[in-house]
Amino acid sequence: MTAISFDRVHDRVYRLPVPFEGGGLTNMYLVRGSKTAIIDTAVFGAPTDYLAPALEMIGLKLGDVDFVLNTHGHMDHLGGNAEMKDAGSEIAIHSADADRTRSNQGHVDRSAAGLALLGLEDRLPAREAMLLRMLGREVGCDRLLEDGDVVDLGSEVTLTVVHTPGHTPGAVCYYWEAAGILITGDSIQARGSRVGGMPVLEEPLLYPVSLKKAEGVGATSLFMGHAFKGRDGDLGPIATGGAVADVYRESLHTHESWTRAVGQALVELPTAHPCDQALRATAILREEFALSDSDAGFPSSGTTTIPSYLRSVARSS
Repeated sequence: MTAISFDRVHDRVYRLPVPFEGGGLTNMYLVRGSKTAIIDTAVFGAPTDYLAPALEMIGLKLGDVDFVLNTHGHMDHLGGNAEMKDAGSEIAIHSADADRTRSNQGHVDRSAAGLALLGLEDRLPAREAMLLRMLGREVGCDRLLEDGDVVDLGSEVTLTVVHTPGHTPGAVCYYWEAAGILITGDSIQARGSRVGGMPVLEEPLLYPVSLKKAEGVGATSLFMGHAFKGRDGDLGPIATGGAVADVYRESLHTHESWTRAVGQALVELPTAHPCDQALRATAILREEFALSDSDAGFPSSGTTTIPSYLRSVARSS
């Protein structure tokens, strides 16, 4: 498969992996009924550089995509929204993440808060520049989604919105019940998308509830936003059969491990700077999870997620 061709993962569903700077890769999913939807738009430029050529290979163009269904409001999932809006697509996202389609500055501010907690403010200019490169212009959204809403694409293709906060407040999955397919975005993350990394969680306290909720729909296939990692390698981006349970099991185990490690760090170092508490939590898990130090001495995504754990564990203790 070339970089501009789809992987047909179901009669009506096509997967398109799109790389972005820093070694990342987001999977977009095209779902076709009598109408056509693209689930997530990756980063700025992805619709023009990747989606348009892939669509051409199956006889379509950007203007044939009726709906953009965002799974959540991060730069690597909605960065291409403006290009799709310009081509005529209707943009839909859960109401709790809708502001992220309207303000690029909000993305910068959230990143700044985590860096500030860890005393890493000097890293913000580079982080801000990266975020703004990946985000297209703000175009807002046309439809606010809520849990249980149905997106009817016609020809017996209906996607039900399953609200699964944790990764972001408005993270959702799209469930096609008749096909047993749950398109999860970043709602179910196992050990995270990078080797030696960790999940990206803004609301860790909500994450285990969402894992249980997602598992409860009974999907037989998970179509994920990234190739999330397990102990022995990739668990995604597509999981079917027994591998579905493995994804949920690894996701819950990883969350519970980080919750315990952060709690232990707070007990051991109750008056220390949050950066020291975060480093201690990382040290507790480094061997078990083979954690890297690629993010300012933390595992990949650590400067986003560990501050969230510090705040949530402190609130719940």
